[in-house]
Amino acid sequence: MRNNLIIGLFFCLACAQIITPLSMLTNRESILKSGAQFKFKTEPVDPYDAFRGRYVALRIQGNNAPAPQGVKLNSGQSVYALINNDEQGFAKITSLTTSRPAGSAYILAKVRYSAGERVVLDLPIDRYYMEEKSAPKAERLYREHSRRGNEDAYVVIRVKNGLVVIEALYVGGKRIEDAVKEDRK
Repeated sequence: MRNNLIIGLFFCLACAQIITPLSMLTNRESILKSGAQFKFKTEPVDPYDAFRGRYVALRIQGNNAPAPQGVKLNSGQSVYALINNDEQGFAKITSLTTSRPAGSAYILAKVRYSAGERVVLDLPIDRYYMEEKSAPKAERLYREHSRRGNEDAYVVIRVKNGLVVIEALYVGGKRIEDAVKEDRK
């Protein structure tokens, strides 16, 4: 009896360890396949942080929105950021709400801080992972293309049910992977 219980618990634990990563992968692939596509302009970032690993650190331009009327938002609070495309085809946060919206594209985000009538958000679009050897060159190219006066870097994302997956990072109109291959520096 006791052995059967131990074997049953072991089997449940083994199944959970297999199902958890598989569900994460299928959720990500579902978003990439059927999520709404948006592209966000990016801003210059601080220098590379060696402790965070091999990725390109992103900062999204326009990561703020008007504060909702009559609602006090606190740092760390989850909000729904409604997004639409502007005239140039870039995504823009149009409004915030504390309840899940219906029929609109939105991103689940956290409030960084509220300053008067503006709310600054922490968006889940801050890292673009790369192959380890390409990441330092990609970081340099990204910084060159996101400097003031040469701001032609942007990220393309997919959004579904508030969840976000980064599809691609572009610099100078090219995917970052292609720009790294072409770069001779």
